Amino acid sequence: MTDCQYCDCDPLGSRNYRLSTAKLDSCIDTFNAQPLDAVFSLGDMIDHRYESYDTILPRFRNLKAPFYPVPGNHDFMIEKEYKQTVIALLGLQNDYYAVERGDWLFLVLNGNDLSYFAPQSKAQKKERNAMITDLFSTLRFTAMPWNGGIGKVQEQWLIQQLSKAEEQGKKVIILCHFPLFAPHNHTLFNNREIFALIQPYSCVKAWFCGHYHAGGYQETDGIHLVNFHGMVDTPVNAFATVTLTSDSILIKGYGREPSRKLKIRDSRPDNP
Repeated sequence: MTDCQYCDCDPLGSRNYRLSTAKLDSCIDTFNAQPLDAVFSLGDMIDHRYESYDTILPRFRNLKAPFYPVPGNHDFMIEKEYKQTVIALLGLQNDYYAVERGDWLFLVLNGNDLSYFAPQSKAQKKERNAMITDLFSTLRFTAMPWNGGIGKVQEQWLIQQLSKAEEQGKKVIILCHFPLFAPHNHTLFNNREIFALIQPYSCVKAWFCGHYHAGGYQETDGIHLVNFHGMVDTPVNAFATVTLTSDSILIKGYGREPSRKLKIRDSRPDNP
């Protein structure tokens, strides 16, 4: 699921924020009726306002399967004094982390590492500002305020995780709130750089994301880039269950989320 974006707010265009609670309840009921190994929310549990968490978090606690949230940009669109509490509020010890299930490894990235909304250290601000200057100077307009970026420290962690997964023969799905490629500049700041980083690792089978509510899919250099539909701006619902096999990723969509059968690329021993 992704982009529930609940808020006790009046509708704005296609986004009926108050309806997100009923849609989320229906989603969770569907999940709880199945023997799931894990549930991932791909970000933006709320739209804004710190008190929105009081309504939405108890619902996520009703999940029977282990729950793993991915930080989204709207999750930090709250009063300044509460921003530092968000990661702990989501039940996380770290803002990026790894989850193992059998021979599959899920790498959860924090795309708000470099951000206009999430709290930033002096080092993060310096890195963010330098990145944004470089992007705009080359007429790349991904550094929009609604996006975020992956910093150098997190990049090194990702490289370490992928190298280890390659050695161990693990299959990897990377989860991040932000797409690598999407219309209207709804991507990571450094989307091309991160794709270039992960592409050589044959263990990487897919990138799962939200953020761009209209959703989308493409396969690029053997990696399935799946942008799940936002829950907030649909009159029905939007979520999915995923079954992983030795050679495929099987997505069963609910509501406006389409179902897909994705064949995974073979591992290549000549990769990093």
